[in-house]
Amino acid sequence: MEQPEQEVVEQTVSTNLPRLETTVKAPVTEPGTTIFDVRNVSIWYGSFKAVTDVSLPIYENEVTAFIGSSGSGKSTVLRALNRMNDLVPGARVDGGMHYRGTDLYGKEVSPAAVRRRIGMVFQKPNPFPKSIYDNVAYGPRINGIRNKGRLDEIVERSLRSAVLWDEVKNRLKQSGLALSGGQAQRLCIGPHDRGRARRGADGRARLGPGPDRHARDRGPGPRAQAELHDRHRDPQHAAGNPGQ
Repeated sequence: MEQPEQEVVEQTVSTNLPRLETTVKAPVTEPGTTIFDVRNVSIWYGSFKAVTDVSLPIYENEVTAFIGSSGSGKSTVLRALNRMNDLVPGARVDGGMHYRGTDLYGKEVSPAAVRRRIGMVFQKPNPFPKSIYDNVAYGPRINGIRNKGRLDEIVERSLRSAVLWDEVKNRLKQSGLALSGGQAQRLCIGPHDRGRARRGADGRARLGPGPDRHARDRGPGPRAQAELHDRHRDPQHAAGNPGQ
């Protein structure tokens, strides 16, 4: 018996499938307010040139990281942002460093005012050899605040903001040197002035001494000055290369 012929139906499979998007587009973000504007900055320790021709903007509400080998000048640039290099004998800065439009090294700028507005947290915390309370109250006191109630309020608020209050509130009279490493670092963060820089009509930061005479930069005392000089005797050490 003959089999019926089978009809062969050719089916065409379309290959025109939608193309998958394999690239992820980064969100477009505009840079924020320029906080620091560093232009063609070179930094010297005597005849030693630690930093050569650095230019960079640092924007508000962004994290900026300096990455480089030991001795490349990372710490030197950071220290220049709040004029801590002023304390190193023979140090000088060439070029322009502006903070919110104000020249950090202008003749009318007070280094003490700069350091109150621009803080620095060191890798190794260095609390004062004073009580925990006095470590925080030191800044307000030298700026003229003497009222005990006001100081208590500042100390508590500062320690709370540094997430340290609950750990030390019952031992504020103990030495800050007895704290653990992490606690000591938070203690050093706590006293920082978080107020905004004073602004003029042109919008620029005002970093002059102002009416408060305590803001004048008297420089370190003889003992502290001697320690600073000894610590930074070697330009390589000052540039961030310890032990050489």
